[in-house]
Amino acid sequence: MASETPKLPIRISKVTDRYLLFDIDDVMYLRRNHNICSPFVGTMPQAPSQSVFMSLPIELMAEEATVLVEKGVAYIADDSVFHPSRIVSPDAASRNAYLQDLRRDGTRAAAAARELAEYKKANAASKGKGKKKDKKLDSGSAIDKDGPVSEEISLFDSSSTRETKPKAEPRAPDVWAVTPATSGALLTPPPEEDTSALLDVPAGYPLYAHLHENGYFMMPGLRFGCDYNVYPGDPLRFHSHFQATHYAWNEEISLLDLVTGGRLGTNVKKSYLIGGAIRSGNDKEEEADEKESHVKNKASSKTPVRAFSIEWAAM
Repeated sequence: MASETPKLPIRISKVTDRYLLFDIDDVMYLRRNHNICSPFVGTMPQAPSQSVFMSLPIELMAEEATVLVEKGVAYIADDSVFHPSRIVSPDAASRNAYLQDLRRDGTRAAAAARELAEYKKANAASKGKGKKKDKKLDSGSAIDKDGPVSEEISLFDSSSTRETKPKAEPRAPDVWAVTPATSGALLTPPPEEDTSALLDVPAGYPLYAHLHENGYFMMPGLRFGCDYNVYPGDPLRFHSHFQATHYAWNEEISLLDLVTGGRLGTNVKKSYLIGGAIRSGNDKEEEADEKESHVKNKASSKTPVRAFSIEWAAM
C-alpha cells in the first residue's frame, strides 16, 4: 500500500468544472492530514460494469479545493490546457527528471520484491526444519521397534552420503520496469502564476471553512437534503453528527424548512445545523453577492461565521 508523502503543492485537475485527484498518494495524504474524504467517481478496471464500488479519481467539492489552495497545500490546473502543454513537448530537464523518477520507483519495487522473497524463503526454511525433526523422531522410534539395523546398509548405502548441490537461483533484477498509473511526474513543477482564479467558490464556503477549521470531516449532503454531511472524525469510523445548510446573514428562512430539516435530522440521528457568514448589514454588495449561487473569490476562510443546531423534539 502506498504511504509516501507526496510532493507539495498537490495538483488538482479541473476538468469541465469538476475538481479531480488522480494520485492515490495525494488522496491518502489529504485524508490523513487535511480531513478531505471526497467520494470516488472512477470505474474499477476489473469490474467496469458495476457502480457499487468505485475507484480513482476522487471528486472534490469546490469548497474543499478552495480551502486547500488557501492553505498552500494544492493548486488548480486547468487540465484542458495544462496537461497537453506539459506532455506533448517536455524539455530535456523534465524528461531526465521523469526518467530518474521511474528508475527510483523501479529500484524501490525491486528491493521490496527481494525483501518479500527472502522473508518467504526464511519462513519456508523454518517450517521445513520443524518437519525434518519430526521425521527423524519418527524414524528413530521405528528403528528401535524393528531391532538393530544391518551394518551393510548403514555403511555402504551411497544414497545417504550423496550430497546434492543447490541449484543457483536466478538473480532478481536490480531495477524493475515501472509503468506509472499517473502522469504527475511529467507535470511538475506547478505553474508560477496564481491559480485561485480558476476556482468557483460557492457562497456557503465560509460555513464549510469554519467547520473544517474546527476539525470536522465533510461530505456532500444531497442524500440528507443539506449542503454538507458533517462528521466529527473520519467517516469510516464515525457516524455524522450534523446535516449543515448555509444561509445568508439576512436571508429569510422558511419555518417549513426548519421543521423539515429538524425532523429529518432527528430521524437519522443527526442535528440540523444552519449557519452563515456574519455581515454588518451596511455593505449591500456583500449581501447581494452572498445571495448568488456562486461567488468568485469573494469568500474567505477568515470570514466570521455563526451557526445554530436544531433538533426536533415533539408536539
